[in-house]
Amino acid sequence: MQRLLAAALLVFAVSGCVIVGDPACNGGGASVIVAPGVVVVSVGESFTPNGSDSWCDGGHETHGSPSWSLSKATDADVIALDASTGRITGRRTGIATVVARSEHTGATSTIVVTVR
Repeated sequence: MQRLLAAALLVFAVSGCVIVGDPACNGGGASVIVAPGVVVVSVGESFTPNGSDSWCDGGHETHGSPSWSLSKATDADVIALDASTGRITGRRTGIATVVARSEHTGATSTIVVTVR
């Protein structure tokens, strides 16, 4: 049982999933899922992660796209980020963090980006 729990936690950590509340919409809930949770790009190379935003609205699950932002202002030195699509472009060697956020619930998930 402990191995199963550890494996499940590892999957959520790698996928970048955050679930808040009840994702079945029985009592409300929300999730922001991004994949992959870790990205490696070269300087000048771009990558667009997958992102999904789900929330409950009147007992029905609704889906959309999360908004994208940098974790801190200095991350802009390392990567360029398209806030509407999540497209990441390496600017210089370093590590940055991208945040996917639900505009409906405030739930977040992160992607760690390494530029080499």
